[in-house]
Amino acid sequence: MKSINSITNFNTQSKKIAIISIFSVIYAIMRILPSFPLIGVPGASFSLADILIPVYAIIAGPYISAMSIALGTFLGFVFGKPLIFLGWDFAPATFSALFIGLIIHKNRLPAAIMFALGLIIFIMLPHTELLIPINNQISIPYNWMHILALLVLISPIGTKSINLIKENSNKTIFGLFIIAIIGTLFQHIIGGIVFVSTLGIYLESINPEAFPGIWKSLVFIYPIERLAIALAAAMLGTPILKTLRSNK
Repeated sequence: MKSINSITNFNTQSKKIAIISIFSVIYAIMRILPSFPLIGVPGASFSLADILIPVYAIIAGPYISAMSIALGTFLGFVFGKPLIFLGWDFAPATFSALFIGLIIHKNRLPAAIMFALGLIIFIMLPHTELLIPINNQISIPYNWMHILALLVLISPIGTKSINLIKENSNKTIFGLFIIAIIGTLFQHIIGGIVFVSTLGIYLESINPEAFPGIWKSLVFIYPIERLAIALAAAMLGTPILKTLRSNK
């Protein structure tokens, strides 16, 4: 616990402003670099900046990391990354950073409530689907992986993962990987809410068959992309945490 606190001990306003400024610029630059295509929005893609979210949240805490990412999103627009969701592009990553920061630095209960509320809101929105038919006889819940992540968060596995991140050990990468999976799935939920709320009606107006076809495609794709993001975040974040701890 002390090792994490020593990393994130930003006592002065000038230090906070410096951290937000540096993190925002790095995030903005990384937003320009594409990763996975965004299904349902031709020409759009996720960015490599997604792997920075858990790293920022662990290093800087929930509020500084969230502010850095929100500012970095709009800086990314200045640098050439177009806004897609009517200006709400900042929401998924910002709330994900806040969520992970709460898990590590505050309390899991508000984070778990955030996750559950996000999941409920997503399910209740028009154009979303609770069950995705695989064939004429079998359907699976679209949010099966999100539900599993929430259960892991509130389980002893979640506790162990948090402790591994706080400890300075060779097993830190495993804890970071689990928390990064949970965090990126929460980001996915918020992204889904933003997607449906801003583009859902438009997509259906130009293509009445857009839904539920989009969800049927995504149910096979999003688990792979989320695992890849979490793995990259764990591989990036672990040496950064070790370096910061060794310099204290």
